[in-house]
Amino acid sequence: MNRHRFEPARLVLGLALLMIAAGFLLRAGGRVAVSYHVLVLLLPVALLLGGVTAGTAYLVRRRRGLP
Repeated sequence: MNRHRFEPARLVLGLALLMIAAGFLLRAGGRVAVSYHVLVLLLPVALLLGGVTAGTAYLVRRRRGLP
């Protein structure tokens, strides 16, 4: 089995999207009173966070000389 390198941006983006999905589910279940506008605005924030994480991981790998 081939080993794949760890991609922190995928982890961060996946966790952020799971949290947004959980917010939608909690709102649909009536457990949390969060506006849909807030949840929709969190999507670009999650994408930006994933992008910053990817850029940081790239710079760290480049500085250490990793592929």
